[in-house]
Amino acid sequence: MQKRVNASLGELSEEFRVTSEEINRRILVVDDNVSIHQDFLKILQPERGLEGLEQARATLFGEPTSVRVSDQFVVDCADQGVVALDLIEAAGREGNPYAVAFVDMRMPSGWDGLETIERLWGADAALQVVICTAYSDQPWDEIRDRIGRTDKLLILHKPFNSVEVLQLATALCWKWDLAKKVSGRVSELRHLVDERTTELRHANRQLMEFNDALMRSVASLEAAQTEILRQNGELERLATRDSLTGCLNRRAFYARFEEAFTVGCEQGNELCCLMVDIDLFKRVNDEFGHAVGDQAIQAVADCLQSGVRLTDMVGRYGGEEFCLMFPRTTLDEATVLAERLRIRVAAEAGNRVRTVSGMTLTVSVGVSTSAFGARAPLVLVDQADRALYAAKESGRNCVMAMDVLVPGLTPSEQLDLQVRRVTPRESTPAVIR
Repeated sequence: MQKRVNASLGELSEEFRVTSEEINRRILVVDDNVSIHQDFLKILQPERGLEGLEQARATLFGEPTSVRVSDQFVVDCADQGVVALDLIEAAGREGNPYAVAFVDMRMPSGWDGLETIERLWGADAALQVVICTAYSDQPWDEIRDRIGRTDKLLILHKPFNSVEVLQLATALCWKWDLAKKVSGRVSELRHLVDERTTELRHANRQLMEFNDALMRSVASLEAAQTEILRQNGELERLATRDSLTGCLNRRAFYARFEEAFTVGCEQGNELCCLMVDIDLFKRVNDEFGHAVGDQAIQAVADCLQSGVRLTDMVGRYGGEEFCLMFPRTTLDEATVLAERLRIRVAAEAGNRVRTVSGMTLTVSVGVSTSAFGARAPLVLVDQADRALYAAKESGRNCVMAMDVLVPGLTPSEQLDLQVRRVTPRESTPAVIR
């Protein structure tokens, strides 16, 4: 009996050393658009020859290597929910289930995305699901009310990019495999406890040995649970953070922006948005190469993240552009913070690019506020982008803020807003050397 206990506990620690070859990498794509099937296949089943060519090119020209799949996924596609259900049921009968399903929200003929998910979970409750939807589709609250709270459902906003799809597919396949192994091990441990209890009734002399074995089993189970929590934390980081800068990626930033905007509207708190763009960034890439350009983006991102408050958020909006959100902050406070960030970047960012001596980096900043009656986060982003454009037109390396056109009128009475310069005129744009 003791030998069986020790063997089971030893196997438990080995159970979580999962190699990529052992993971279930079966993916199901459900979308009525055949071109979407091809997009997923290109991302999850790239051609090996092209992958090698891309790697050689990146090495030759010193460019950053694009994301690749190191191990091929097995991808099946269905154009309707009924077809997807048949595939799920057939896979279950064959003992070769799918780990992840990417399901489109809108499918005009047949079941919609939510009904398809309900049917698929009816056939396979362990299936990890990613809803592919646009911001204009069904709100998350309605989806949650219909399906319920579950940790097996994520949302991928359209238009999506290959990095997001690849991260979700990889992470959810790992999660599916870990959940399966934990479930199996828990059942085995329960059976082991029952077996020990029966034997203890006939042999009290083994009590101490069995108690020791039980304590080891619990410790192993706790270690396994700790590992799962760590993996979940890593999955969350991979799904929400930009790989180059560590800032929130655009999808995660916008989701949190929406939440903060809603809370601000409900509580009557002002919220400010900043759009930040690195000045003359194309010249950095053209003169020093994309590798130095990446270092410049990282340097500016470090200055922004280290210069904001704990309640603020920094997201990489795309390329050399960043979007910042300041909750419970007035326009005057936001412009002061924006000016500090501009000065910090001009003073420190260039020095953080170690491979080029004497580089000067500056940013242009546009500021907007919810106090002027914006009804959605995207309105704030558009207003901040308008102010950013004015900052670039005004010579760069400055902060411009949206302001009322006619002082004294309420936001609803304003016909339009104007752009106001925050940075003093004495601050001249820095030149990249």
